[in-house]
Amino acid sequence: MVLTELHYLPLVSYFSRIKNNDFQIEAYEHYQKQSLRNRTYILSSSGELILTIPIQHGATTIQEVKIDYSQDWVKNHIRALQSAYKHSPYFDYYFPYFEDIYQRKLPFLFNLNLELFLLIIKMLKWQKGVCLTKEFVPNYESQIQDIRSKYQYREAQSNTPYQQVFGNEFIPNLSILDLLFNKGPDAYLFL
Repeated sequence: MVLTELHYLPLVSYFSRIKNNDFQIEAYEHYQKQSLRNRTYILSSSGELILTIPIQHGATTIQEVKIDYSQDWVKNHIRALQSAYKHSPYFDYYFPYFEDIYQRKLPFLFNLNLELFLLIIKMLKWQKGVCLTKEFVPNYESQIQDIRSKYQYREAQSNTPYQQVFGNEFIPNLSILDLLFNKGPDAYLFL
């Protein structure tokens, strides 16, 4: 069993790490600033681009973190994804599902990340269910592989190269959307 936290449009390495395991998502952790919980990396025409969800400060647990919709980040993220991936082979098929979630303007970061995560595992055709923790436990017994906070920042990890929209050199470990939009139903094979 692997224990992990939710990220915003997680990196390919995140899914590679949990794909062959039963996993549980930490639902009661303390929010960590400057982490992948509210940011991701995509490949744009000018190189890697960080997409960050602005949050309202003051919350302590991840489920209390409110998204700051006073900034027009939804429009900016949608435009960035369209600009970066509109020419990818599977963009037109997958993107409307993501756009629908964005347009709902869910108030809490955890709920947005969970909705996006559930959509992604459905698109990857995963057979495993999603289990959330019921309370925060700082240390788990040895049969649980605790990888919470192991992916605080993006590290360029090697994954199987695939054709990307921009550039001649493969950029590894971007958001799972890069893999989904470029490889579609075969995305799971590249994890």
